[in-house]
Amino acid sequence: MSKPNISFGCISNCCKHAERAEVLQGRRFINRRRSRAGSTGNEISSRSQIPQGRRLYACGALKRRFDAVKYILSSRIALVLLLVATVASCNKNPNEYEITGKLDNVEDGYFFMSHESGDSVCIDTVFIDVKGEFSFRNEIDTLTEFSLYFNKNTKSTFVLVDKGWKVELKGDVLYPDLIDVKGGDVNDDLTGFKEKNKDLLKSRADILNTAEDSIRDVDSLVVKDYVVELKSINFELSNVAAAYVTANPDKIASVMLINTFFKDETSIPRLDKNLSLLRGKAVDFPLTAELKSFRDKIKLSAVSAYAPSFSLKNIQEKNVQLSDFRGKYVLLSFAATTCNVCRDEKRDAIEIYKKLKKKKVNIEFITIVKDVEQTPLSPDITDSVKWEIAPVKGGWAAKPFEAYYIREIPYNILISPAGIILERDLPIHAVPDKMAELTNTGKK
Repeated sequence: MSKPNISFGCISNCCKHAERAEVLQGRRFINRRRSRAGSTGNEISSRSQIPQGRRLYACGALKRRFDAVKYILSSRIALVLLLVATVASCNKNPNEYEITGKLDNVEDGYFFMSHESGDSVCIDTVFIDVKGEFSFRNEIDTLTEFSLYFNKNTKSTFVLVDKGWKVELKGDVLYPDLIDVKGGDVNDDLTGFKEKNKDLLKSRADILNTAEDSIRDVDSLVVKDYVVELKSINFELSNVAAAYVTANPDKIASVMLINTFFKDETSIPRLDKNLSLLRGKAVDFPLTAELKSFRDKIKLSAVSAYAPSFSLKNIQEKNVQLSDFRGKYVLLSFAATTCNVCRDEKRDAIEIYKKLKKKKVNIEFITIVKDVEQTPLSPDITDSVKWEIAPVKGGWAAKPFEAYYIREIPYNILISPAGIILERDLPIHAVPDKMAELTNTGKK
């Protein structure tokens, strides 16, 4: 970005010319004073020496001289202020932004703030004082989403930042969706959405906080009690978000709401519909392209799509291909050797597999296991597991995990004999009933 064409040299020369003009004015003033006071050739030492008829003239002259002095002083002050303002404007960075605020219930006296810059992720540590106040400044070159993580990353929110913006946050991090974010049109629009729906957002936050406490207390029953209510609130919020997008298709705030409420593998039809509504600058916003890419990727392994093919090695180093199981239902499972829940589910899966085989149900299991670099599979696992197990390297980035868009484990996908994905995220305990439903109706 070009800078104002003003140099300090130019400013200094202006100062010199201005000062010279003032000096000349001062000299003329002194000469006038001398010509008037010394017109007789003698100095005037006291007021009594001025003739009576000229006293009024002398008072008027003194007033004019005083006004001249005031003019010179005011000119100099004005010039100094002009110089300060000019230097300040030259030093101001047009790409600088500032985020300030006051937040309650922030633990440890700091939080993390991250944003993407090109192919990198920048993470800053922002310190917060005992009053909950903080201030952070940096530079940015375009409108960017910043993610804020509080209390050991258990709470998070986001803000939008652009060059020249001053963004202010106020609220309680235990209710991150209700934090007021002001400064910049996108933040103001989103805060307006929060204000209109604060009751729903608070109810959802209360449920999530209760569930989090229950998980710490290992009380899964309490969590299950709130699942239905949470789904109901999320559905209502998604409807409100969809209405906002319909009414404001050109606002970037609409893109942010789509990302919040519809970026989910179970919401692809609604994601698709809301993306098609966007207009103007909302279409050009980078997050919109990311959402479209996400949608297209999910569709490759969504319900009703053909299951992505794979060819892997099992623990006996023999090839395992999905195409080898055409004509049979397949329960494709994803797990990890470092996952305790996966080990618990394996015991349930063993019992369910035995029962299905005993009933001669036309189904086979395949389990793809990651993290074998860290914790190898037990050599005697085949003593209890009688289906194909395929270890893969690369963690979450392993090709099968990417192809099927797996973001949590354990995770089960049911595939038809024709190779069509019938259901995603199918709980292991639901498999027998699902198979009974499918085989009884003759659905393929």
